[in-house]
Amino acid sequence: MECSVAAHQNVQRQEAEQRASKVTWRERLYRWRQLRRERYALRHLSDDMLKDIGLSREAIQREAHRPFWDDRGWRR
Repeated sequence: MECSVAAHQNVQRQEAEQRASKVTWRERLYRWRQLRRERYALRHLSDDMLKDIGLSREAIQREAHRPFWDDRGWRR
């Protein structure tokens, strides 16, 4: 009996992980829009502000020129 309960819980956990790992198009579009806003905001920070957060103007330029769909670290 314990084996079947554990097996059932394992199946439920796997199904929940599969649902969580799927990203809908709506979520993806929202994330791309968010990235665009963040990169835009970074481009307009002053050099003093960038220094405060430990970023260089060159790093910001590289980040700003990345395409909106280039999102390392986001769920795929």
